[in-house]
Amino acid sequence: MGMTKIDVAKPGVIPVVSATMGEATHLDRQERIQLIRAVRSALDENGLHQTPIVAGVGATSTRETISLAKDAEAAGAEFVLVIAPSYYASALKASPTAIKSFFIDVASKSPVPMYTRLLFAALVKFYVEDRKGLLANKDAGQIRIIYNFPLVAGGIDLTSDDIVDIARAAPNIRGIMLSCGNVGKVSRITSLLDGSFKTIAGFIDFLLPSISVGSAGAISPLPNLAPEFAMELWRSTQSLDSAADWAKARRLQEIASLAEAELLSGGVAGLKYLLNQQFGYPATPRLPLQPLSVDAAARLSNEKYLKDLMEVR
Repeated sequence: MGMTKIDVAKPGVIPVVSATMGEATHLDRQERIQLIRAVRSALDENGLHQTPIVAGVGATSTRETISLAKDAEAAGAEFVLVIAPSYYASALKASPTAIKSFFIDVASKSPVPMYTRLLFAALVKFYVEDRKGLLANKDAGQIRIIYNFPLVAGGIDLTSDDIVDIARAAPNIRGIMLSCGNVGKVSRITSLLDGSFKTIAGFIDFLLPSISVGSAGAISPLPNLAPEFAMELWRSTQSLDSAADWAKARRLQEIASLAEAELLSGGVAGLKYLLNQQFGYPATPRLPLQPLSVDAAARLSNEKYLKDLMEVR
């Protein structure tokens, strides 16, 4: 895991540990701690001392989420990513106050700032600037990110009003990752909250349109395979002064969108298979997830746009 994240971090991508594609729900508490420590150690050994770690700490209860956030800080994570608990999703959806209270309660007890799920390069700049304030005021704790992903949270989908209310009630929540794919929500949040709160696309396939309405970046499994390409796309979205700039950004965005769709079709098993083929990392997901069949692996290996991505990288 440590060297996997070094490959990602060297071009400038911020590593995310124990999130959806990292099989977080199949990890026990000690494994989560070990992974964060391994990544922190590998980053430091390779001179990447200023590269922060984002750690997923989602759990089914407020108490366990807070406990995982404290573990993450102690192990070396600067940011925590918190998703809504899904087991009692129907009850939580029936009580908007309950889900808001969950994030506010976690933020009040978490030792690091919190987001709701996030990206690559923009966060580097944000982290370097914001870290000074955090170090000067240790009570500020971890950087917390909300993770809005209805597909894996029992259909819980925070509205832009919910997110704004939570952010205003808990100032140490510094951002949200929107895996709901709603560009309108990005626009509403960025227009209602100041720049210290970062709104992040939950997939790279809508990075360019989300940047145009104020997003700070994106989080995606794609940089695991092609971190240099991800950074090139990110940089292209930051300089759109001419028709040629827009044409380049659109070309890169098209490749990313098509390739990410192919990658996601294979799920966790598909990503692990491709990482095995490219870097030799273990290919078998944790049970009950199953490895790709021979036929599915062959199809994924021959997907046109993933091949294009590898050529660009």
